[in-house]
Amino acid sequence: MNRSNTLHWMHISDLHKGQDGTSQSWPLVRQQIVQDITSQISRNGPLDLVIFSGDLAFKGSTTEFNEVKADLVRLWDTFGTLGSKPVLFAVPGNHDLVRPGEDSVFLHVANDLRNNDGARRALLEKPNFIYRTELNACFENYTSFMASLTDADIPTANVQAGLFPGDTSTILEVNGLSVGLIGLNSSWTHLSNKIPKSHLDIAIEQLSSVTRDDFPAWAMQNDVNFLVTHHPEDWFSPDAREEFQSSVFVSEYFDAHFFGHMHDNLPSEQTIGAHKSRIFQAASLFGLEKIRGETDRRHGYTFAKLDAGNEICEVWPRRIVQKVSRVWEVEADGRVLKGDERSFTFHWPLRSLAPIKKH
Repeated sequence: MNRSNTLHWMHISDLHKGQDGTSQSWPLVRQQIVQDITSQISRNGPLDLVIFSGDLAFKGSTTEFNEVKADLVRLWDTFGTLGSKPVLFAVPGNHDLVRPGEDSVFLHVANDLRNNDGARRALLEKPNFIYRTELNACFENYTSFMASLTDADIPTANVQAGLFPGDTSTILEVNGLSVGLIGLNSSWTHLSNKIPKSHLDIAIEQLSSVTRDDFPAWAMQNDVNFLVTHHPEDWFSPDAREEFQSSVFVSEYFDAHFFGHMHDNLPSEQTIGAHKSRIFQAASLFGLEKIRGETDRRHGYTFAKLDAGNEICEVWPRRIVQKVSRVWEVEADGRVLKGDERSFTFHWPLRSLAPIKKH
């Protein structure tokens, strides 16, 4: 199989490891996912990248993260037997932090930082400021977990750490493509389960911190650039959302935005000015959600393969369902696809920022 100028990835999110009521079913679901990965690789070649857009754990405990690591080790062993060793690129979600106690100073101001410019500036600019110290402590288990993956032989690439825990960037050379990946922590103000939609914060300083204060120059090195957060932009406050749209997710430089949190597959495409960007919203890999008091299971993930030479990206949205017989199965996500389709395609011309290497 000719893999010149291709990028094959899997996008997963919201495992919620440690959530009550999931431990007995997870091994059965995991086995179905392994079988589906085996089928995908046999049809479309080795995976190059796995994007995990947050909520790996449920309460951010060390025990939960150890269990996540064991699952990842098992998964990468499977990849190895299939002749594949993809890079893992992850960001933290709002379940990956240890929520602060009621005596936390930061907890009581995080929801209104945009109206407290002095405190917000101190948080962004002063490493030893009390809010930054508390924030770092909330994500300490996540940070230690990510640092431990190298010893577990799970490739996470050489990353540039940023302003907050989980802010990171890397550039991968994959099959003749230079692929820029930026992950931003969108959960640093999501410190309790009482935070409503459209109240979170995100800052351009986070993007600058992982691109050496020159994002355009960083982006222009690459053929493809991906942004990964846990939350979609409509979870940001109005001011934060304006900053995100105008200064962070700039379609001139980013090809796609990957996120989870919404627990449903919803890949889409948008046009902003002269540029197109793709949105990859991932379902919950596992865990439970209460919708109007009822347990709702909407599980799945997505495979995709960009063929830069032919300007096509094929997308395979997958759904994990429990059949009437109580057996778990992975199938094409018919809520996203039409008829009997297994996949759909995006037209994906590169933005000519960097020359594609020909083979």
